[in-house]
Amino acid sequence: MRRMTSTRRYIITGIITIMVFSLGLMLGMVMESRRISYVQKERQEQKLDFASLQLQYTFIDQLGAEGNCPALLETFDKNVRNLETIRLKLEAYDQRATVSRDDFEMLKREYTQAQLQYWFLAKKIKVLCNAELSTILYFFSTKKECPDCENQAFVLTYLKERFGDKLLNFALDGRSLNEPIVNMLKDAYKVTVFPTLIIDNKRFEGFTSKEEIMREVCVNSTVWDCVAYQG
Repeated sequence: MRRMTSTRRYIITGIITIMVFSLGLMLGMVMESRRISYVQKERQEQKLDFASLQLQYTFIDQLGAEGNCPALLETFDKNVRNLETIRLKLEAYDQRATVSRDDFEMLKREYTQAQLQYWFLAKKIKVLCNAELSTILYFFSTKKECPDCENQAFVLTYLKERFGDKLLNFALDGRSLNEPIVNMLKDAYKVTVFPTLIIDNKRFEGFTSKEEIMREVCVNSTVWDCVAYQG
């Protein structure tokens, strides 16, 4: 009798163990399915964001072709701010690790391409509409290779907050991102160290202080708060 009771107990324990294991497996599958759906939704939203940027870029370029500077400048400013919103989304994806590394690198490439489209357009607007703005290409690398990059980013953020839409910063991963146009720009501007800034086509290697940056962007400015920096 005791042996039968013991056997029955083992059988019941085994059944319960299998049920718990199966329940855990099913729960894991459901959670993974939901995670995949969530990632796919975020990826689709990001694709729509970049497609929208492309359409906006085409529209702004058309305004430029028509010489409609007031509408061009207003629309351009709004869409550069949209570009910043997408950058913040990318940072959030990276921190939450909700997308795979391969997908994230693809998103970075798409964002970089969008940035450079607006950089080219900003240069065109500056000539076409005599716009008071300056552009900065900021080439950065990893913290190990570029210990000054964190401080450089802080300076650029400070100046961006101070001067708003008059100063357009475009940050480019100069080492790990496999994007041909970035490599072409590095060759064209002879970028060999990090950080490197290209301020209105002039190269500055290594850490560049806010005073140096302001002296450069204030050379021909009549609108900026440049009194302290003009010689």
